[in-house]
Amino acid sequence: MTHLDNRKRKWQNNCPMEVKFAVLADHASITREGKLNVLGIFDVINTPTLPVSLPLFYVVVSYEAGAAEFDSTKHVEIVLCDEDGNRLLRLPQELKVVRPKVSGMMVTANQIAGIVGCQFSKTGNYQFDILVNGDSKKTISLRVNQVAQDKKG
Repeated sequence: MTHLDNRKRKWQNNCPMEVKFAVLADHASITREGKLNVLGIFDVINTPTLPVSLPLFYVVVSYEAGAAEFDSTKHVEIVLCDEDGNRLLRLPQELKVVRPKVSGMMVTANQIAGIVGCQFSKTGNYQFDILVNGDSKKTISLRVNQVAQDKKG
């Protein structure tokens, strides 16, 4: 089955909104034409000292929805948890599912969440859970490592 066949099958079955992809990035933007730009995708932070605070990074999520969901509003949420399951950050948002400009197509909605000054206090595995109406749709993994500082001499 091709990608286009799969998209048509999902549209015909009126499947609920899904996450096409989700990443952490150094920068992200959406052009006037609606193109998504993502720069510096990462899933590891190596730091010589803890805690480490990131000045700015982005959580980028691309959603896809079918005809049954056009003109509806979805409650989407990004939740950051540490490896012990502690919630460190919650970013709730209402997302309007608009009709596509071309009939018979799935609609794509992109979300860019800029996060400023997020602090990681210990090494380990972290995850950003992407929820749609309370259902987990995707997880972005992040690993924080403490590494020896380079000694220049």
